[in-house]
Amino acid sequence: MTDVFYRAPANPYPTIDHGEGVYLFDKDGHRYLDGASGALVANLGHGRREIAQAMAAQAERVAFAHTMRFTSEAQEELARRIAALLPFGLRHTYPVSGGSEATETAVKLARQYFLETGEPKRFKVLTRWASYHGNSLGALSASGHIGRRRPYEPLLSPAFVHFAPPGPACPGPGPDGECSCTRALRAAIEQAGPDTVAAILMEPVGGSANSGLVPHPGYMQAVGRIARAYGILLIADEVMTGFGRTGLTLGMEHFEVAPDMITAAKGLSGGYAPLGAVVTADRVYEAIRSGSGRFAHGFTYGGHPVACAAGAKALEILERERLIENAAAMGELLRAGLEDLLPRHEVMREVRGLGLMQAVVLETDQRPGARAARLSDIAFDAGLIVYAGSGGPEGLLGDHVLLAPPLIVRAEEVSELLDRFDRALSALH
Repeated sequence: MTDVFYRAPANPYPTIDHGEGVYLFDKDGHRYLDGASGALVANLGHGRREIAQAMAAQAERVAFAHTMRFTSEAQEELARRIAALLPFGLRHTYPVSGGSEATETAVKLARQYFLETGEPKRFKVLTRWASYHGNSLGALSASGHIGRRRPYEPLLSPAFVHFAPPGPACPGPGPDGECSCTRALRAAIEQAGPDTVAAILMEPVGGSANSGLVPHPGYMQAVGRIARAYGILLIADEVMTGFGRTGLTLGMEHFEVAPDMITAAKGLSGGYAPLGAVVTADRVYEAIRSGSGRFAHGFTYGGHPVACAAGAKALEILERERLIENAAAMGELLRAGLEDLLPRHEVMREVRGLGLMQAVVLETDQRPGARAARLSDIAFDAGLIVYAGSGGPEGLLGDHVLLAPPLIVRAEEVSELLDRFDRALSALH
């Protein structure tokens, strides 16, 4: 019997002891190659002493000051670094404590934007099926991950309207610049009522649901055009993809489509502190600043000085060590190695993704998600951590795993990851 309420109380859990680089070590001396960066969080690897020192130095000065009354040097430094790093004129950072809080914040900010700009009927948010935006009730309402939604369906908000994700077999936009996938978005807007829609929220690359799905060429550009035509804000969920994971600073850079806001978390602090953010373009920020002058929202730990100090130092390291470029190069190695495994394992259907966010789609077993979970357990027992996902355009159907090691990974560690994954696939058979 334990005093901890574990996520799966029936499961045994090894006790983590320490981490070093791309490896984790438990109390029993077992070593694990962190092929998922935890949950695509530990982008800088484990054991970064200078981040711990930055956090300790901040905590010694002041650990907490309420953002209703104070700013802090750490918060200002984090915002400066984000503004200098991000493309598309995204430069106004609202810090929070994680991805779900970032989703909640972005949705409320979109709503207030239209209150400030004289369109109070706009409140609905369009999101895709086979998506995931967080586990708080608002974020789960936005998510199109049916398996995660199902137990809480009575609690979820009808203000979120879902439409079909881009189809993997779609040939892309035709002469009119659209395809069946983007027409589904346009139809959802029309059905919801164009003057009631505030925002479109979507992941650049599939994460927990539809892992590694990269939209076909022209899709994102068409989404951007549709959003502009209807006066709708475009919010990119960069919680997994942001800050180098895909081989560019943001996932949206691959499509050259500028969002009005992004949500960020995970790699923003490299997992060294609970930290997330919403980052907006000028027009969103100015609507609040020059309107009521106050965003009617806030979380207790948003802008926490110690978390912001961790994030600022993490971004310094990201740039100094050129880890975004490393993610692109090592992502190519990982992708090539996974594609080499395809003809050797019948259970592998497809490899997809960008940078160090590569997914393997599996043949689905009788119970959706079971095969991915089983493969994840086999790999874990053999010292490799992968991220199991489930769900796809068909709803609950879809088994896949993400392979997403820290951005510091080296070629020899990619080879070790591939070797261990190969053996796990063989054991799955």
